[in-house]
Amino acid sequence: MCYNQTMKRETSKEVGKGFIAFGNLIGGLSIVNGLFGANHNLPAVVTIGVVIYSVLMLYATGIRLIDKGAD
Repeated sequence: MCYNQTMKRETSKEVGKGFIAFGNLIGGLSIVNGLFGANHNLPAVVTIGVVIYSVLMLYATGIRLIDKGAD
């Protein structure tokens, strides 16, 4: 296997891990902001929907990139 292919695989894995970590960060900060935040610009249902959607999409993207790097 070529060095370049190995680097691409490892880069894909690390970027995938970054997406999952970013999803964790968004989810955690949204929970903290929901509990302790004072300003609410959107209704709670819309905010929860956007947070859930973004976390799920970031996780899905991260898993795909990790899987791509594992091949």
